Amino acid sequence: MMCRPGEASYDEAMLAPMTEYVRERIRRRAELIPLGYSWSFVVLVDTTCVLITIVSILQRRGHDLPAGLSASAIVISPFVVFFVSGRFNPWFMWLTDSAATAIFLFATSTPVEADFAPLLLVLNVGVVGSITSMVGGQLASASAAALLLIAAAEHRIHAVALYLSFVALGWLVGYLLRAQQQLLIEQQAMQSRLAEQTAADERRRIAREVHDVIAHSLSVTLLHVTGARRVLQQDRDIDDAVDGLVEAERLGRQAMADIRRTVGLLDDGLVKTTSEPGIVDIATLVDDFVHAGLTIASRMQGSHDHVTAAVGLALYRITQESLANIAKHARESKVTVDVVVSRSSALVAIANELPVGAMPAVSCDGRGLRGMRQRVDLLGGVIDIGPTPDGWSVRAEVPLTSDAAAPRPCGT
Repeated sequence: MMCRPGEASYDEAMLAPMTEYVRERIRRRAELIPLGYSWSFVVLVDTTCVLITIVSILQRRGHDLPAGLSASAIVISPFVVFFVSGRFNPWFMWLTDSAATAIFLFATSTPVEADFAPLLLVLNVGVVGSITSMVGGQLASASAAALLLIAAAEHRIHAVALYLSFVALGWLVGYLLRAQQQLLIEQQAMQSRLAEQTAADERRRIAREVHDVIAHSLSVTLLHVTGARRVLQQDRDIDDAVDGLVEAERLGRQAMADIRRTVGLLDDGLVKTTSEPGIVDIATLVDDFVHAGLTIASRMQGSHDHVTAAVGLALYRITQESLANIAKHARESKVTVDVVVSRSSALVAIANELPVGAMPAVSCDGRGLRGMRQRVDLLGGVIDIGPTPDGWSVRAEVPLTSDAAAPRPCGT
């Protein structure tokens, strides 16, 4: 009979909701499958069970067909219950397959040569052992062995020893699958913890960068603004005041660019337009503070060619934080900055002389000092921060060799 125009599209429209319903059910049921297993495992197990029941029915040459069909329906019932209601219980699956095996062994024409029906027990011992605990697998094995021994005593099966060895092999396979599942769960937990730790380390790193940039920029900018104010108040020198304000504006714009670059680390889509500062930029950094009014004597020794970017950035930030602290707490003091690079290490030492009777106002637990220690620790170096007989000093040394020692506690 010919179909009328539009009839095929009507059938497709009717089938579309049903197809979407089945897909949604499959997706939701996949979320209920134990970790380490998938739909392929479920389908493989149930398909194998169905094949075993079909072979068992064929082995009986069509006799006792109602009993065989009943056993087949019982075998497939756990899959149907799981797909419809989402409830999965390995012991329910074990109970149904044990009942199906009992039907084949005791309610049909037996014994059968090389009977496939007991393989249902073997398969489900492996499934129960892989999903439940070791005790659960042992209980399933014991109950399967008891059923086989009863069938052998009633002369319903031959070669019971062979079937018992299959049951033991099924338990072993289930035990190995469960061990693999537990390892997978532990691996995913470790990966989750590692991801959290990596994210926390990245946040701390960005916080250090932002703190160092802001501390340095504000300190130097405030020095220039303060100098401009004093020039206007005391000398009425507009030209010097303008020069100071221009320098403060330049540093402020530079700080904004540094902050944008640092915050851009949070977004992988942003392209870095400026490079990270390194050890060669320490001289420019010192000049900025000198122009802002600090009295600094600097000295740089050694070749910088083999200093890595990470080491150079760490030494630059340590110098930056130290000079910013001096500008904040002791800007009238004399400062020395020494950078010494040898074949095996790079060292930076910043010291300032305090006036007689003055006490350093820097806390050893501040965010900036913690950032210094973290930077040096990550590179396997040592750092010493604290008061000296004449004032305050920061001394950091980072190894440059590839076989550097592991990170050590700093400040000792």
